[in-house]
Order: sequence, then structure tokens, then C-alpha cells
Amino acid sequence: MRTILWDLDGTLADTEALHFRAWRETLAAYGVSYSYEEFIAGFGRTNRAVISALMGIAPDDPLVAELSLRKEQTYRSLLAESALTLLPGAAEWLERFRQAGVRQVISSSGPMANIVATVAKLDIGDYFLSLMSGATLARGKPDPAIFLHSAAAAGAPPAACLVIEDSIHGIEAARRAGMGSIAIGKLATHALLEERLAAVAGPACLAVTRLDGLTWDQCEKLWESANGRHDTV
Repeated sequence: MRTILWDLDGTLADTEALHFRAWRETLAAYGVSYSYEEFIAGFGRTNRAVISALMGIAPDDPLVAELSLRKEQTYRSLLAESALTLLPGAAEWLERFRQAGVRQVISSSGPMANIVATVAKLDIGDYFLSLMSGATLARGKPDPAIFLHSAAAAGAPPAACLVIEDSIHGIEAARRAGMGSIAIGKLATHALLEERLAAVAGPACLAVTRLDGLTWDQCEKLWESANGRHDTV
């Protein structure tokens, strides 16, 4: 069964500014500065990984859980007050995949409370078979666990799944899972994208800056790539 695994933040909706503001406000309360460059470098990773690296503490340190909880509560407060909308082309592809009988799953590194709040804000819940959070997994992206769990939830083999992502870590995770992928937004022109694709073997990845520039034929070729028919799109 063909399945689309959607990342959420930066893929279906542009939540970057909300997340960066939430990080800055939370960390400032602990006397920690946080640059935009650090934020971008950690995009797509779990809070646990980001905080432990930033603070130089173990992932199981109680401070990690405390900071993560406060950051996400701040994010949801900001989200509730925002005018968040779907990115260009997202609504059309959600509907097109549904009409074609393609299963769709949210596969996000964020906590489930964030996923639910964001999906509700966008009013897109009925498109998805499942909402999957990688926040409690032992290893986050670029480990493929979140995508393999999502495929299992959809009852689909990895080769039948196509990942739509906006982070380097997410694309690497997709390739490690044996899934074709679409890199969108700023990632499509990111200098590190080709480097990571060359370093990690896997099915083809297509780079498009916006979903409204994607075609059904390109999706077909990506699914074929994951099934070993070719490695280019």
C-alpha cells in the first residue's frame, strides 16, 4: 500500500519562527543564549538531543526533560495565538493523495501534544491514518526508527513509503529506512543536501522548493526508485 510519511514542521506548515521564539524564550529563562544558526543545525532532531548537546549534559539529566517541557508549552501557547496556515501546495497534495487512495501519516520528531495541536490548528486531521511522534524514541532522526514505526502503523513496507521532509536529518533517516524522499523548502537548495545524499546510500531524493512545484510523475519515479527500478528522478 503506497504511503506518504509527512514531516510536519516546515513541511506542511512554516512553524520555524514559532519554534525559534519558543526556544529563545525558554533558554533565556535559564541564562542560555541560542543563535539562529544553532537552531537550524538542530532542526529535525529531538529536543533531548538538542538540549543535551547544547548544555553539555546527559540526555537523561532531569534538566533536559524540564527544558523540553517548558519549550513545548511555550510553543503551543504561541501556536494558539498565531495565524498559522498550510504551505503552498500542501492542501492540494493532501487531497490528491487521499483521492488516489494513498495512505498518509504524520512522522514528526515533535511531541504528540505539539503534533495534535498543530494538526488541529490547520484542520487537517482527517487526512491521516496515524500521527507518529519520535519524541520518546531512543534515537531520533537521522536514525530511521520514526519512519519504520510509521510504515508499520500504516501496514506498508518501507519501499512503499515516500517521505516528505525539510531537514537534513530527516532525509538521511528516510534513506536509511529504504524510502524515497522529497526535500522541500530551503533544504532543496541547502549546500549540505548533496553531500549527505552522497554519504548515505538509499533510494532517490527529489529536491523541490515548494510542494506546488511537485508532479505526480515525480512521485511515481520515487516509489519506483525505492523498489530498486532506478536511482534517479
